[in-house]
Order: sequence, then C-alpha cells, then structure tokens
Amino acid sequence: MMDHKNLNPVLYNWVYAEYQDATNTQIERRSSNSLNEWIGKKIRLSTNDEIRCMECSKKTKKSFNQGYCFVCFSRLAKNDLCIMKPETCHHHKGTCREPIWGEEHCFKKHTVYFANSSGIKVGITKENPISNRWVDQGASFGIGVLEVGSRRDAGIIESYLSKFLPDKTSWQKMVSADPIPLDLKKEKDKFVRHLETQNFVYEENPKGSVQWTILQNAEPVSIHYPITRYPSKIKSLKLTNESPIHDTLVGIKGQYLLFDSGVINIRSLGGLYCELSID
Repeated sequence: MMDHKNLNPVLYNWVYAEYQDATNTQIERRSSNSLNEWIGKKIRLSTNDEIRCMECSKKTKKSFNQGYCFVCFSRLAKNDLCIMKPETCHHHKGTCREPIWGEEHCFKKHTVYFANSSGIKVGITKENPISNRWVDQGASFGIGVLEVGSRRDAGIIESYLSKFLPDKTSWQKMVSADPIPLDLKKEKDKFVRHLETQNFVYEENPKGSVQWTILQNAEPVSIHYPITRYPSKIKSLKLTNESPIHDTLVGIKGQYLLFDSGVINIRSLGGLYCELSID
C-alpha cells in the first residue's frame, strides 16, 4: 500500500513488508524517498505472483479481501461483512468473530463525512485526522458532518443518507479528472437539518437511539495530488508475472498509480510480492 503526509501536495511513500521465513514474522517498512520523485519517469512494476497473507504471513495461492489467506479471511472480524456494512454490526448479539477486537476498533468515536472525489458521497471513518481517509479514497474535497460513539451508529446514519447520496466512489471518474467543485458546507447544513427530524432507534432496543454531535465548526478541506496529467486511457491494469507494468508514471491519487496506459490500485496488491524500479 501507500502511506502519505501533507495535503498540498500529498506526499506518498511506498509501504512494504519483509519476512523472516523461519517464524513467518512480518516487518513493515516504508520507502525512504517520496514516490512523488518518480512522477514523470518510466518505471517498472513486476511480480513473481507469490502471495503472503497480511495477517499470518504464510504463503497462499489466492488472496481474499485484498491480502488474506482463506483461514484469516474467515476468522478475523476485520474481514466480516459488517466492516463493509457497519449498520449490520452483530456485536450486541454475541456473535462477533473477535469481541475484544470489536470493542477496541468499532466502539470508538467515528465521523460521518461528505467528500468529493467523483461527485459528492457520504462516508464514515475513525481516522484522525479525517483527511487521512479522504486521501486514501482520492477525494479532492471533504468536510466532517457529525460524530457518533461507534462504527455501528455511524453505519446506521450512513446507510440512511445513502438513500439520497452515493456511498461509493466511481474510480473511473476519480482517476480521469479533477471533480467539479461543490459547496460541501451547504450540503452539510441541508442534510443536518434533515437528520435533526429523524430518530434512529435500535432494533434490539426500541427505547435506545443513535446519538450524535454535529461538527458545527467543520470547514471544507481541499486536497491536491501529485499529478502532471491524467491517463489517456481509463483502464484498470492487472499485474501478473506474465504482464509487468512498464510505463511513465504521470500521477498518484488515492491508492492509485496513474500511468499513460491506465491505472492500478496498489491496495488491491496487498500481500503480493512486487518489485518497483526506475529505468
């Protein structure tokens, strides 16, 4: 994956892992130089198709959920359906795969936000600052809307707002052009007024309801990505041993490397052995 700092412009670093085969120990590393320095140069991205699980580090023939072996995909709470659909959280039913993990990761403050990456969308995050999430998804603008006490509560509100707004980014639009600027503050104020007329009660406890705090002082944030030009072809590139990528890097946005011939989502390569070099 790629890590980052700053917002104007975003500065990217390559994040990779080294392994100690005797114990399958995984050590995370970060590249010492910013990937921004590679933009405008012809680079080569290749693989030998070897995959290691990002949790247990064991070799696996197939990757599940962007980097896990089937055992870890089936066992870990982070790979449960409720991570993608937090409103379906079942921790209160006593059926969470890892109850302690759930308490540590899901029962903390989450922010419901609006972002503009390929048009306005609603999303949730526990990231602090929120902009970390916006950069990860390639949003050019974002604003915090309200804060709640758990991932499930955030998911309930997000699910409701998704009746009116998209909750997913169109990656094709995101990697093809800058989004049209929108008045996110105006949109926030409009939907906050609407939410104040709603009462989201819990299915298992009709006397309880989702409580939130409106982020009154939140202002729109603008994010600038290191892009010299957008790709001439909006095509998703696939990396395999037989098909390495050898092309000019024209930009980076979200978790995407942008080439003249297309784009590739680096997060989708989780656990895959890769070599990255400049000609």
